[in-house]
Amino acid sequence: MARRLATALLLICCFASFVAAQAIPRGVRVSEEVMESFLTKKAPPEYPSPARQAHIQGTVTLQVWLSKSGDVENVQLVSGHPLLATAAIDAVKQWKYRPYLLNGQPVEVQTRVRVNFTLADKPPASGIAGDIPGGALPEHTGGIADSSLLPGRVRVSSGVESGLLLKKVPPVYPQDAKDAHIQGAVVMKTVIDKEGNVAHIELYSGHPMLAPAALDAVRQWKYRPYLLNRQPVEVETEVQVNFTLVP
Repeated sequence: MARRLATALLLICCFASFVAAQAIPRGVRVSEEVMESFLTKKAPPEYPSPARQAHIQGTVTLQVWLSKSGDVENVQLVSGHPLLATAAIDAVKQWKYRPYLLNGQPVEVQTRVRVNFTLADKPPASGIAGDIPGGALPEHTGGIADSSLLPGRVRVSSGVESGLLLKKVPPVYPQDAKDAHIQGAVVMKTVIDKEGNVAHIELYSGHPMLAPAALDAVRQWKYRPYLLNRQPVEVETEVQVNFTLVP
């Protein structure tokens, strides 16, 4: 009897050790769409030769945990072909993000990533497999790329640009955020084209339960063209959307 009890306790201890070893860091859940705008370094996956020879293509979905500094700490396979999964995981482990800020402080993040493998008649250019719309992001540490690299674009303060706002679509307060009594500001970096449309938007900071609603609203905003020497130019500016609960 004593021997059986000792054996059972040993098994329990071994199981507990295994669970502890498999423990994964927890973080704030942020949508894939939101975290794409925080990506500063994206290593393209190497298409595995066995998969290429077998004409296998498709999407690999991964669960990713990021540190406060934006480094990929852990990756788990959610779905995808076994011959593609390892290459996708190896690539994503090299990705780098800007820190995600919550109440002005960097926090750990849990998100999902999809890596696409597509066969073409010609070898794909570097960065195509698994890339985001518009191509690979420049390797900068945060915000929008420096305007000196973008001819015909100027940086304008949020106060000045708000005076040119013609159409301001209010965000829909997410019901789950209301139920959780979550409020605060969502700050975004935006690019306004020569016609006054929001051409590009990046999340800078904000609660993950509020950010998608803010992004959806600002994409619909419309501005008067910003004139420089009487000619319309593209504008980089900052936008802040506030979510406040009313008693």
